[in-house]
Amino acid sequence: MFLEFPGPGERLDAMQSPRAFQGLSMRLLRGARLGLLPLLLALAVGCGHSKNNTSSPGTPPTITAAPSSAATVTGRPVSFSVTATGAPTLRYQWAKDDVDILGALGSTFTLFSPDSQDAGQYTVTVTNPDGRAKSAAAALTVTPALQFTSAVSLVADASGNLFVSDLEDHCIWKISPAKVVTLLAGAQGIAGAGDGQGAGARFRNPGGLALDPTGNLLVADTGNHTIRRIAPDGTVTTLAGGAGLPGSTNAVGTLARFNAPFGIAVISTGGAYGGAYISDSQNHTIRLLATDGTVSTYAGSAGQPGSTDANGGSARFSQPNGLALAASGTLYVADYGNFCLRAIAPSGQVSTLAGLAGTSGYLDATGTAARFNLPVGIALDASGNLWIADTHNHAVRRVTSAGVVTVIAGSGTAGNADGTNTVALFNLPCGITVNPSGNLVVADTQNHLLRLLTPAGVVTTL
Repeated sequence: MFLEFPGPGERLDAMQSPRAFQGLSMRLLRGARLGLLPLLLALAVGCGHSKNNTSSPGTPPTITAAPSSAATVTGRPVSFSVTATGAPTLRYQWAKDDVDILGALGSTFTLFSPDSQDAGQYTVTVTNPDGRAKSAAAALTVTPALQFTSAVSLVADASGNLFVSDLEDHCIWKISPAKVVTLLAGAQGIAGAGDGQGAGARFRNPGGLALDPTGNLLVADTGNHTIRRIAPDGTVTTLAGGAGLPGSTNAVGTLARFNAPFGIAVISTGGAYGGAYISDSQNHTIRLLATDGTVSTYAGSAGQPGSTDANGGSARFSQPNGLALAASGTLYVADYGNFCLRAIAPSGQVSTLAGLAGTSGYLDATGTAARFNLPVGIALDASGNLWIADTHNHAVRRVTSAGVVTVIAGSGTAGNADGTNTVALFNLPCGITVNPSGNLVVADTQNHLLRLLTPAGVVTTL
């Protein structure tokens, strides 16, 4: 077999063929470029037109409504707002005393729990790609207010001193008319059951308070299932019940048993201490503590909740809470679990004054046509009107001796605002008392504040 190589002429032809192909490709490419040129020019013109649109001037920001100065009390939310125009999209940055606030990037800025350190000058800068505008300063004033972890009951003495039980802080506070706050008894935040003086004593979730005619303070020590007494010097003693030992036994002193007592009303006999009524909430009864320490059941039957109007032990209650005792001897009961107010005549006969047992609501009316929602606190004024902390309606109601119910303050929804009547807002108010001037003081429990309420419905923060 012979291998044949192409001759010189044949090699030339072979070399010329690729070159001829390359020449043809170049000619075609030039033609394609010439053909594409009009399209490229058209695209260039179109793109140039679009670019001119995006680079045209926009509208720089203009502030049309600047933030306004505001005043609040510690713990009450406050907001600043701004209104601005401009395009495209506006961006916001709030500052306090010319220092940017991290995350404050909306047209509204809210301080949810302000304190004195938040007082100052607030501004907002509004920007977009075409410019910026800075608002004038809005001043924030924050007034210190008396704040508590969980104030649930309070009572005022003849001199205007207030005593407050703080359920979750396990202590009792005293507030002078000059608003000087002192710890009367218990250790702040430390639960216990020890008798002692002042901070040496211990409570566990103290509830209702009442003053006896000699200035001693009686405390329903709810979490300890006991009744305690605090002398004016802060010395604490246990009057009845066994700490940590719930029950329903009728007996003397520490041999008696309670189950989460809450409300308490002192009996005054000729200006002397005559014993006390206790709402034994989880036993669904009203108990009587005599001056010698003997505990008996005054109305209701232990362990038998209900709503029956009857005499003494035949009557039924459901988690009774606040108590108020009239000079006539009639005892009024905030029957929490029954959503109503009950009255116990001196004879022991129980009747329903207002509200319908087992039916919650928020309705002003007379007697059983009215509606409440888990009322806790109750107080009696000099005219014989009852004042109710209608806790889960976030309101204060007035009930006449004839059972006529009227909303005095609160809107039926939770909030935190001073004002008149329904403009004022509360958040789960629990305690209420009448002070020497005839105004009401309300323990606004979930707002952690004490509020002052006039009979006309004007609410301010204490």
